[in-house]
Amino acid sequence: MSDNIEREVEEILRKLDKFVPEEGRLARARRRLGQAASDLSHTLLARLSHISLGQVMLASLILVVVAFLFRSASPTLARWAIIGGLILFFSVFGLSLLGGRSRYERRWRGQVIDLSEPSLGSRLRHWLQRRSRGR
Repeated sequence: MSDNIEREVEEILRKLDKFVPEEGRLARARRRLGQAASDLSHTLLARLSHISLGQVMLASLILVVVAFLFRSASPTLARWAIIGGLILFFSVFGLSLLGGRSRYERRWRGQVIDLSEPSLGSRLRHWLQRRSRGR
């Protein structure tokens, strides 16, 4: 009885080995092209993630100045470059205002640290308290 079961299992396994079709040329090419596109987009996004908002603002101002200087060569192109540069500048400026504070807590050796300075009023109060104690 166990020999029959073993033979059937081996036969099923043999059929499974023959059942898996090989990947065709078109499917391989499609998979390789998809992988290449994915790698390219990851590389591009990794490089773009290192660009700061200040660098984009500077680049947009340079675009506006260059378009202004070369407006005699192609007025229509210069006009659109100036408009695009200004839109980019004000968009990035707005983003920099909205994201003003960092979203993480600064820590040193596991403790949250506060790097903000005391206000002018609290420093003045502290100074007055020290002076009044000294008398």
